Amino acid sequence: MSIIDRIILTILSICLIIISITMILFPFEQLEFLSTDRINFYLEGIKGNYIYVGIGLALLLLSLRTFIIGVKTENEKLRMTYLIQRTDYGEINISSETIVGLVENISSKFTGIKNIVTKVNIIEGQIFIDLKGEVYPEINIPETTKELQNKVKEHVENCTGVNVNEIKVIISNITTPIRNVK
Repeated sequence: MSIIDRIILTILSICLIIISITMILFPFEQLEFLSTDRINFYLEGIKGNYIYVGIGLALLLLSLRTFIIGVKTENEKLRMTYLIQRTDYGEINISSETIVGLVENISSKFTGIKNIVTKVNIIEGQIFIDLKGEVYPEINIPETTKELQNKVKEHVENCTGVNVNEIKVIISNITTPIRNVK
């Protein structure tokens, strides 16, 4: 959840707290400023004052944003899938996050490609890996990506015991090498 969404939720929570306390105390006539005469006075003061329209629109937008946050499905990172293997002793579940960790372990040690983002899909017991990264300008892209695919495939298959069906590599940009400053 982003910081903006957290701020929106905080503002709406404060508004709901105030409204809730008001509704709880109103029947007991504990709030002098909320007598029926005062409420009529406040409502008369609102007429013709367009600042309240802006406040109302802001609260409406905040409420709609909160509603959308609540209704939309969570992003793919929270939706974890598992690779299930059955052995003589029971069942082994390997999460997609585990496979991402295995891939990142190899790709972080790999030279030539930087800023690699890994996405793993497990569909019907088959592993599909998407890698997106940046290469140095002097790198031969086909050779380097093929070598990366081979190393990732070998490592994941050795660790999980399951064949990797596809490793897709997307080169998104050229990165500048880090220069040594003396």
